[in-house]
Amino acid sequence: RIYILNNKRIEETEKEKEKLIDFLKKEGKTVQQDIDENTDLLITLGGDGTLLKGFHLVKIDRTLIFGVKFGKIGFMTNKVSDIKESLKDIFDGNFVLSERMAIGGKVVSDGKVLYDDFSLNEIVIFRKGIRIIGIRGLFDGDEFLKIRADGIIISTPTGSTAHNLSSGGPILFPEIEAIVVSLVCPYTLSSRSIVLPADRKIYFEIDGEGEIIFDGQRKFDINSNCIVEISKSERKARLVFTENVKFFERLRERFGFFKNFL
Repeated sequence: RIYILNNKRIEETEKEKEKLIDFLKKEGKTVQQDIDENTDLLITLGGDGTLLKGFHLVKIDRTLIFGVKFGKIGFMTNKVSDIKESLKDIFDGNFVLSERMAIGGKVVSDGKVLYDDFSLNEIVIFRKGIRIIGIRGLFDGDEFLKIRADGIIISTPTGSTAHNLSSGGPILFPEIEAIVVSLVCPYTLSSRSIVLPADRKIYFEIDGEGEIIFDGQRKFDINSNCIVEISKSERKARLVFTENVKFFERLRERFGFFKNFL
């Protein structure tokens, strides 16, 4: 069973979706109108944003996600010349599977969970108005952060090449399990990202009015009465790649990472 999600703002993906539906039906595959617990494969046509949207629609981890690049940013997607041939390879089992950890975020106030969600790329805590917010971070009961800033990015290894990278954070190999904490416009002359193990919880206390944003898909308002609890999520993404493109090759292709350095 297959579900296709396309970025409707890109006209080309609408045409490609119709072609794929005809192709898949001829191949004897079931194309679903809605994604559910029985979906075996999710195909996304767009960029990384479309893939993230698809990940949040997936009901169970068993579902494979095959992203095809049509958008501007496609670090998690496949750049393929023939989608149909790539799908035939997937059906024959000729693909590379990359399992990625996700992180969960809970908003707690007076001992009650007000909101609970997850992210594949990052969770962002950001000021709601024009005033900066105070942020205090605790790990294993130890205060590792106390600062005022526009916000904070809590990133997975997969998301380390996204918002985290643009804020000066480190690049992590996508299949390790760790969490990166990076600041957005901190009010200080000395600011550094920190990498923490993913097997323990991280807590953030907020001073001011802000919002917590999950993969740019969903958000929830928070204030000084809220505590944000971050942990490794039970959810994970199973990304499909039709070519065994090495991680550093992808970095060079997308960002010019150490390209022609010597």
